[in-house]
Amino acid sequence: MSEARSHRRLIDAPLLVAYTIGDEFAAARTETYDLGLGGLAMLSQVQLAAGQPLRLELELRGDPRPALHMTGEVRWCRIDPTLEQYRIGVEFTDRTPEQEAQLLGYIDMMYKLRDLGVL
Repeated sequence: MSEARSHRRLIDAPLLVAYTIGDEFAAARTETYDLGLGGLAMLSQVQLAAGQPLRLELELRGDPRPALHMTGEVRWCRIDPTLEQYRIGVEFTDRTPEQEAQLLGYIDMMYKLRDLGVL
């Protein structure tokens, strides 16, 4: 198991994400359905090619800090016929220690809220 996969993952608490493939394109907004230190999985109305670089803006709900800006690369994309949307796996690229700490803090906070019965 890779280092990024060895930490807890946030699977059923959607995170808001805006992503863009370049300056000439407007950002699309969606939700994640899986989040870990190594990347995320999200839903999209459009198909994205494996290898496509992305700029990501993650909104960590309940966190007073500004949105977290990261870069990533599409690793896989497949249609979900039930949802009529694409499921897309994104690997984070060039992640800083500060970004990693913020992601870990959010994941840990969500687990604590669940343990207290708040979620």
